[in-house]
Amino acid sequence: MELDIPVFYSTHLYTSKDFENWKSLNGIDKIMFDLPMFAEGTWGHDYHPDLKPDSNTVVMNPHKGLSNFWTGDAAIQLRQYGIETVILYGMSANLCVESHARDAIENGFDLIIVADATAAAGDAGDAAYQAALTNFEFLAHEVVTASQIMRRLKSAKR
Repeated sequence: MELDIPVFYSTHLYTSKDFENWKSLNGIDKIMFDLPMFAEGTWGHDYHPDLKPDSNTVVMNPHKGLSNFWTGDAAIQLRQYGIETVILYGMSANLCVESHARDAIENGFDLIIVADATAAAGDAGDAAYQAALTNFEFLAHEVVTASQIMRRLKSAKR
């Protein structure tokens, strides 16, 4: 069912120059640079076929840090589209999702986090995910499941 709400993608992107020249790497940067993840022009930066951007998708400038609010254009894009409430999910609960959550709140947006559409990476995946869920309860206005938010969005569409 088409909900006709804008979808915003906040992606990572690293160029070959980034991989060659960056010297100060935190823990997650080291993992991403060793693999190398999110390398421009590779499958690691491509979209899953089911999630390719369409005419209702805004692809924000790629970010290089943990949050697009700092190294991308999240705040201005969301404001220009009149967004007041952000529904947030993603692949790294305790890093990117939590960083985006904190920055969305600090930038005055209402925040709903979709907990079961969010994962955590690394050897401490389960513990990191549980820690992120604890933090989400304090950061977000609401923490919901994917089925809960879809029911709500479909109901609001009527």
